[in-house]
Amino acid sequence: MPEPLLYLKAMGAAAIVSAMIVLAMVTARRHASTTWLNFSCVLGIGLGLVVGYGVVSLRLAWPPVNGLDRFLTITVPLTIGIELIAGFQNVPRRVAWLLRMSLAATIPRILLHGSVYLGDSAEGWTRWQTGSALVVCGALLAGVWSLLSWLSQRSPGISIPLAICLPILCAGLTVIMAGYIKGGAAAFPLVATLVATTIAARLMSKRSVALANLSAPAIVGVGVVGLFGLLFVGRFFGRLSTGYALVILLAPLLCWVTEIPQLRHRKPWLVGSLRLVLVAIPLLVVLAAAKRDFDRDMAPLLGKIQASTFRLPREH
Repeated sequence: MPEPLLYLKAMGAAAIVSAMIVLAMVTARRHASTTWLNFSCVLGIGLGLVVGYGVVSLRLAWPPVNGLDRFLTITVPLTIGIELIAGFQNVPRRVAWLLRMSLAATIPRILLHGSVYLGDSAEGWTRWQTGSALVVCGALLAGVWSLLSWLSQRSPGISIPLAICLPILCAGLTVIMAGYIKGGAAAFPLVATLVATTIAARLMSKRSVALANLSAPAIVGVGVVGLFGLLFVGRFFGRLSTGYALVILLAPLLCWVTEIPQLRHRKPWLVGSLRLVLVAIPLLVVLAAAKRDFDRDMAPLLGKIQASTFRLPREH
């Protein structure tokens, strides 16, 4: 069963660790650069996730035995490593994006490794189905990652990272309601870490003109990959529907609506607020539909289990 108090503790611990690392590292360096800020964010995200998942006790296996294990022990560390490398100024942008797109293309295969979909069982896919699924999923991840990174460079600020955190939270709740509690629980430390890192980086960016235009490439990268991984695991290893997964994954792209001429030059706080509202609308629709499905399919089953557990034995 879900444990809300434990999830809140994990989120609090992850947020505190991430924020303290970013604040301490940037404060300790008198003339912090964007490279140093990115490095601080990467380190804050990494350690925050370690602490958060330690509190929530997901009990990951090594070597990984399922999609969630591979997501948290392989995919997320690879993403953090790539964003660390990409943050250095002497690394060409082409090289950074080559690494990112290569990872996006391989993540679906990593997550499905050893699953029934790629096996010889009756439930296994044909070569055509496998190739189609891997290409489509990889292209979706690459497209969302590229578009949101481009927008964060074009219009820097905290609204893009926060607009990614909203669907991550929605993904966690939806995956839990779809019956995969452990998979959904993985979303909460990730959300807390990204939000805390974003806010701390924003506070530090106000201290220096060199950091004024916060684009947060590491936060966007880890956030998009984290969102995709949670939805992928919930779809192929849980009971999350394809429709719900696609709506949640594509919701952050609604931030591009604010780039139309009538909105682009409005006040930053107004543009940022509008982005969050636009992203939140389809997510609320998905949550309402998922709650309806849960009440119809899962709630009666849980009620029977609880009734059988707490029923007193009859006296003879």
